[in-house]
Amino acid sequence: MGRELTRLGEALRAALSRLPSGSALASFPIWTEWADVVGATIARHARPLRLRRGVLLVEVDGVEWMHELQYLKAELRVRLNKRLERPAVREVFLALAGTTDDASRASDPPRRA
Repeated sequence: MGRELTRLGEALRAALSRLPSGSALASFPIWTEWADVVGATIARHARPLRLRRGVLLVEVDGVEWMHELQYLKAELRVRLNKRLERPAVREVFLALAGTTDDASRASDPPRRA
């Protein structure tokens, strides 16, 4: 029964430190609304992995789709930024599935370590 009391401010600081940063939260729609923004067909073949310094890494499941999406990168960037209501994505980088060393999966939103 020797439970140690913690001040509310300390508990809140600890809890808030585990949350994603403000910019990561603001970019959350990239993951939650991906299919709505890019369309169901593209969403079946391409998944966002991470957004870092304005570069969105998108994993594509085949070379045919990678080739096709090369032509659509600018349009996808515009659509994503419109949905985010800010210019968060300055570049879309495509990677063939299985070739990235990124541990996060497509459906996982950004997390703070």
